[in-house]
Amino acid sequence: MPKTFRDISQIQFHPEQGQVLLQNNRVLVMTADSIGLLRNEIIQSLGLNDARKLFLRFGYQNGYADFLQLKLINQDISEKELLLLGPAIHSLEGIVLAIPDEVRFNRETGEFYFTGTWKNSYEAEQHLHYNPLSSIPVCWSLVGYASGWCSAFWGKPLLAMEPKCVAKGDEHCAWCIQPIESWGNEANYIKSALSAFF
Repeated sequence: MPKTFRDISQIQFHPEQGQVLLQNNRVLVMTADSIGLLRNEIIQSLGLNDARKLFLRFGYQNGYADFLQLKLINQDISEKELLLLGPAIHSLEGIVLAIPDEVRFNRETGEFYFTGTWKNSYEAEQHLHYNPLSSIPVCWSLVGYASGWCSAFWGKPLLAMEPKCVAKGDEHCAWCIQPIESWGNEANYIKSALSAFF
């Protein structure tokens, strides 16, 4: 993990201005329970499929924008370190403990393969607070963020999938990110949700 994201000193509190900053990016400190309630209200109002689509898009836009801004102020690090800032930021912000496993990319051949483990996902935790075990993965904003961050890094569309999810009864959540064409029909709902970005 890049040195700049190893400690909490990167988060600056400015109560006199009503702002909290993470490397000049404004962040909001809210309880997971309040976000969980909002998430559940959106699911109840829109239905599961439309809510999933909304959170995938929200996450994608967030990840894509974060990458573009943080790339500007982290120009002295390697490409791999730049890629790994995405999981590091999510961990620092308390959204999830993101642990990269396998990272392979080659711009000349077009190969991109990035896997990892998500532990303590607030999204899975909050989903289970309001619902029984799910038949599908539920970390939609995390999947969207990973897709957006990596697509911005790669300069071409990449798609994250969540093969394991605590909300399905798995021990932990996990991600796998590849080029869109590497995925089959199992990714159709994500492709459809994010099609406006590709």
